[in-house]
Amino acid sequence: MKKEKYIISRKFIGSLLLKNIMMFGVVILAVAAPMFMQPDKTSAAKKKTKQTQEYVSMSYKKGVLTIKGKGEMGDPIKTTVYENKNIKKVVIKKGVTAIADFAFKGCKKLKEIILPSTLKKIGAYAFEDCPIKNITIPKSVKSIEPGAFAGSSIKSITIPKTVKKLGEGVFGDCKKLESITMPGNIGVIKYEEPDDEYQPKSFVGDSCKSLKKIKFTTALDINILKRVGKSGGFEVLANDPKYKSVNGLLYSKDGKTLLRIPLGRKRVVISDKCTTVTAGSYGYEMYFMDSAMNEIVFPKTVKKITFDDTLVDSEHYECKNIKVTLNMDYLDDQSIQNLWRTNKYWKNSLKDELLRKGLAKLNEENERMLMLSDGYLCGYIMKEGSDVDDESTWEKIDGLVIPDNVKTIGCGAFAGYSICSITLGSSVECIASLAFGGWSSKAGLVDDNSKRYAVVYMKNNNIQIKDNAFNIGGYVRVVTL
Repeated sequence: MKKEKYIISRKFIGSLLLKNIMMFGVVILAVAAPMFMQPDKTSAAKKKTKQTQEYVSMSYKKGVLTIKGKGEMGDPIKTTVYENKNIKKVVIKKGVTAIADFAFKGCKKLKEIILPSTLKKIGAYAFEDCPIKNITIPKSVKSIEPGAFAGSSIKSITIPKTVKKLGEGVFGDCKKLESITMPGNIGVIKYEEPDDEYQPKSFVGDSCKSLKKIKFTTALDINILKRVGKSGGFEVLANDPKYKSVNGLLYSKDGKTLLRIPLGRKRVVISDKCTTVTAGSYGYEMYFMDSAMNEIVFPKTVKKITFDDTLVDSEHYECKNIKVTLNMDYLDDQSIQNLWRTNKYWKNSLKDELLRKGLAKLNEENERMLMLSDGYLCGYIMKEGSDVDDESTWEKIDGLVIPDNVKTIGCGAFAGYSICSITLGSSVECIASLAFGGWSSKAGLVDDNSKRYAVVYMKNNNIQIKDNAFNIGGYVRVVTL
């Protein structure tokens, strides 16, 4: 029995010991489990981070630079090991969302670029001075920053409708660019230099003279035309709600009103369906760009020259002697006045045409004065050799008498003259704004304080004088006779 008891005791003790060991093991496992599990969690976290982290890498082989990864391209090649590589082709893989500013600037052998469907932004000056000739912009792109393709060899480019903003100078100095297809209502990304006052700029700059056509793929915002440079013609959508393009010129939807002439068009022939020409069509404000127009032909159907809310600039022309042809048999006096005052470089030709068509005449008392039938003096014809832009060539007027048959001295009638004294006839009733605008501050008389001035003698003291009628460098003394 004792032996049996002993055996039982051993079994009991063994069982108790086993239970204690098992319990101890459970406790140890419970305590140790986090320690063993922690490395696994860290590994999992690292693996997860590696999968979701946005990064972009580059590789180069035999003239081809490949960019791949997820997210934005961080650095231009000049800050990487690829700076001195002879890159001929760039392939950007799906997943990359943005090209860095100055990314490939100055890659003199880069001629081919393949962009991914994930790309959203092309950075400023990204491909400046690269000899690329063609590039396809993916529909995923939302913005193209200033100067992105400046100085490249691109001949034709299509900006998808999905692009919402385009940077100033994006095609600056692209001397081979011939055609652009783009949205007609695109936003503008300004290029602002630190410490300088912002000056609006065009998309193409002033050295791109090869541009033949700009085609708009969405409804046109007419204000965007001041940014598209010297194109040879515009083409708007057939279903554009406001505008119609005919032979590259922009008209109202019904085709009866001329609204814009492209800056690169040298010879302008207005449609014979047109009845009204706005002064803004040829004189709309530009951004550091001159019009190439040297000839304009008005059809017989045109009856009016009008102003709208367009700010008219009369000085942005390359040609200083623009030829005008008037084919209409009648044009009202107000329209003639508008033609005369809105382009100083076609006055010589316009004078000849007005006389040829019998729409104006020379004053019988002074044949240098171009007159309309109601006594309106359009202008005092400049002598040969005088240049309206060169003050040193301006004729000096001292003692000129305005004939009594003149009733109104028109806007700009004596622009480009150095006037000392002038006498107004007894029939003069009105002096228009800027009638004597442009007087030379170097001419005229000099008072006791060495200030220059001009004297205007008036036979009629009830003359209506418009604001800025005497817009001169010195001042005017008015003497009533």
